Amino acid sequence: MNVDDPTAATTSGTAAEVRGDPHDIDGPWLTEALEAAGVARGAQVLDVAFGGFIGTGQSARSARLHLTWSDPDGRPASLVGKFPSDDETARMFQFMSGTYFKEWIFYDQLADTVDVRSPVCHVARFDSARSDFVLLMEDIAGSSQGDHLDGLTVDQVALAVEESVGLHAPRFGDASLEPVLFQNQPVSSAAEGGAMAQMIYQGTLPNFFDRFGARLDDDVRDLVERLGPKVARWFEGTDTPSTLVHMDYRSDNFLFGQTPADPPIVVVDYQSLGYGCGATDLAYVIGGSFPDQSLRARVERDLVEDYRTRMAAAGVDLPAEALWRDYRHGSMWGVLMAVLASMSTQTTERGEELFVAMTQGHGRHALDLDALALLE
Repeated sequence: MNVDDPTAATTSGTAAEVRGDPHDIDGPWLTEALEAAGVARGAQVLDVAFGGFIGTGQSARSARLHLTWSDPDGRPASLVGKFPSDDETARMFQFMSGTYFKEWIFYDQLADTVDVRSPVCHVARFDSARSDFVLLMEDIAGSSQGDHLDGLTVDQVALAVEESVGLHAPRFGDASLEPVLFQNQPVSSAAEGGAMAQMIYQGTLPNFFDRFGARLDDDVRDLVERLGPKVARWFEGTDTPSTLVHMDYRSDNFLFGQTPADPPIVVVDYQSLGYGCGATDLAYVIGGSFPDQSLRARVERDLVEDYRTRMAAAGVDLPAEALWRDYRHGSMWGVLMAVLASMSTQTTERGEELFVAMTQGHGRHALDLDALALLE
């Protein structure tokens, strides 16, 4: 990597051109990029066909690219690319907040140090000077993407819980993560990030309530408001050692295999990557996956215990009482995420429904667990 500018890099570590629009990806550029990644192995990409966008793209765009090779044997017929949003406001905010940088740094520096099943990334390039980036990853075309509005089955959530251990356990208690994650960020530490998040959260609330307040239960709306002056305190975390956390660990970011040959689950979208308590991901996925909150209440202790057992098998002992406290603490992250993200992403019809569902579901979860009492 170029240590003078760590954001002008590829996965091979050399400065190279970034193309942050799927329509700009052509054969010569892609041949060079995949040759540097060890994928082309002397073959040429003769043609690149745009295969359409994937998902709603509120903060970034994902697209499928079909490749025609001079020699297709053993080379990918398609790739999935991730690119900045084409909404100028969302794009500017994501670059300023470091969101795009976090996903780039995951694939460029961190993915190989953890055991979570994420897409194999062949090309990861980020240009801070031009506010541009591109990721080109394996196409897991046969999988089925989760849908936050529909929720997940208990078995699917159990898969996600199991997979989270592969992200959390390998770097548990690794203080070297914090300076890596806060490179090229508007703040230099999690503590500074908490103070900024509180300022943004409180400044955002009037607009948030104008858009969504009438669709929230009264007690959930009250929780959202009471959380405002405690946001920085929430970011201080607990006394449990920190680790690498996904921070958007939910249905929409899971790809579930449909055949025995497929990986059971693949985790995508590392734009919110953080350094904090692993139980935050645990509470976020459990609290946001069950539209029927009574079902969540019946299964959550077993799922939390399964996580604790698997972490212990991976060499990380978490006392049951402390883990349950951390889980309660983590239940508030979904409320924070809903408020903060709703004001910084491109507005879509599904997105509006998503933010209501997130606030209601995670708000109800935090109320059931009396989570706000932990911040008193």
